[in-house]
Amino acid sequence: MLDLLNILIDYDKQLLLFLHSQGYTFWDGLWLFITNPLHWIPLFFILFFLGFKAFGIKKALFVVIFTAISAATSLIIVNLIKNYIQRLRPINDVSINKSIRILVEYGDFSFVSGHSAVSFTIAFLSFWILRKYYKYAFLIFLFPILFAYSRIYLAAHFPIDIIAGMLLGYLIAIGFYKIILLLIFKK
Repeated sequence: MLDLLNILIDYDKQLLLFLHSQGYTFWDGLWLFITNPLHWIPLFFILFFLGFKAFGIKKALFVVIFTAISAATSLIIVNLIKNYIQRLRPINDVSINKSIRILVEYGDFSFVSGHSAVSFTIAFLSFWILRKYYKYAFLIFLFPILFAYSRIYLAAHFPIDIIAGMLLGYLIAIGFYKIILLLIFKK
């Protein structure tokens, strides 16, 4: 079992090195912009506006509150996992960090990606809530995909960290979606 885990970790490192090597200094600024959570705030206002137009101010505000709680829950769970697993970030992993461009610096751990978990929690919740009101609600997934890829581009996370974050976000979103349906939409 340990051999299989080591093979998976080695493959994960090789995939990161390949994906990271596709970057060019010309694009660095864009990916640094994308990875900053503050730059996504306008998107949250758009989602709130879409919710307001679809089902009114009261329900939209409650959805925002539960979405914020789901995001906070994601962060708490991510930090518990990171501190338990303690996988080094690619930029801090001496076995590969000489082969990557260091564009950001972090002192915490890598597994799982908080950016991925939180953004996919928000995206899944938003999609499930808005899909019956908006034909193109699936476009919300562009946000977490770009956000997650920025973490690989910047060598802040390994691909498995991103995938695990997506899965964690999905699972948290399921729970909160059920709560929202029950408490806000009375279903």
